[in-house]
Amino acid sequence: MRASPVANERGMALAVAIFALVVIGALVAGTFYAGRLEQQTGQNGFYAVQAAEAAQGAATQYIQQQDGSTLTSIQAGNTLTGSQVTVGQGVATPKIARLTSSVWLVSAIGERKSGTKSLATRSVAQLYRLNQASFPVNAGLTAIGKVTVSGNSEVSGYDVTPPSWLSGSPAVECPALDDVAGVRFNGQLTATGSSVIRGDPNRDQDQTLTAANMLGNSSFNDLKAMATKILSGNISGLAPVTSGTPAVCNRAVESNWGAPTDKTNACFTYFPILYHYGDLSISGSGEGQGILLVEGNLNVQGRIDFYGPVIATGGVNIRGTGSDDVKFYGGVMAQDVTLDDSKLTGNAMINYSSCAIKRAVQGSALPIPLTERSWVQVY
Repeated sequence: MRASPVANERGMALAVAIFALVVIGALVAGTFYAGRLEQQTGQNGFYAVQAAEAAQGAATQYIQQQDGSTLTSIQAGNTLTGSQVTVGQGVATPKIARLTSSVWLVSAIGERKSGTKSLATRSVAQLYRLNQASFPVNAGLTAIGKVTVSGNSEVSGYDVTPPSWLSGSPAVECPALDDVAGVRFNGQLTATGSSVIRGDPNRDQDQTLTAANMLGNSSFNDLKAMATKILSGNISGLAPVTSGTPAVCNRAVESNWGAPTDKTNACFTYFPILYHYGDLSISGSGEGQGILLVEGNLNVQGRIDFYGPVIATGGVNIRGTGSDDVKFYGGVMAQDVTLDDSKLTGNAMINYSSCAIKRAVQGSALPIPLTERSWVQVY
């Protein structure tokens, strides 16, 4: 007996149901796979961002810890490598390479890790240059108005390297350059007592000298905008201050102006750009270095030694104690001396030193990125 058509179709529902389940399962599995793949891709991208942030953070932090002294000590073609640091969820190792005499490449390789496994790696690099003060120093003492040199004071335009820098370690390679005028002025110069003015020439009366052109193409406002230490009041005594082990120069202390003659001190390479608004009085004893900017009159007395250029918009009054000298190595420039006279009395000494000026200008310079496309993600 032949089976009916209905009997022949028995079991089709099961087959269709199984096929439908397979199709639905495949769709669900595909959806889960696509979602998992998208999640993993997003997570990998997140890991890559963390690695890049670590690299960029480490490079920025490392270059901000450097100054002109450190960067200029790197020979062209050489690299300075920092310690590995943790930035957020990533770690990075920064490096600084000197490409030319005026350009440095700061780079870092950042990693996002899980234990010892590296989940993502990114490398970034940035080009930097030094932003340093630029102004001419053409004499031991440059002034406008009345200049009085008296007592046993001395002004010299003969280029010298400070004696304490010529021996010991680290060596200061800074040969003397050309001699300059002892006093360059536009006004009246009076020398009395046992005072000495030396230079090439001893005196240079320049009637073209004005407050506007004394600093060349720079202005006092340009220089004070670069100040790294703002003085709040008069200073009584100068001394370097260090903290920690190994010792680190404590730059926050107002009376810490570096350690110009102590090569073992952590502040030996610290050259602040010092700025004070109004009249400034420096007394007591001690020594400092850098660039001193006074928007007013400067009065110095006691046993103070300073290494680097000094610029005042008002008058300069330097008085020795009679038993020791106030020594200024570099050069002193006084603008608008009509506010007060520039006077040197007692055992005061101003000695032109291109070496002191060069170290102060380079050491106080700060690294800044190049203006166009300085950052680049290497990979």
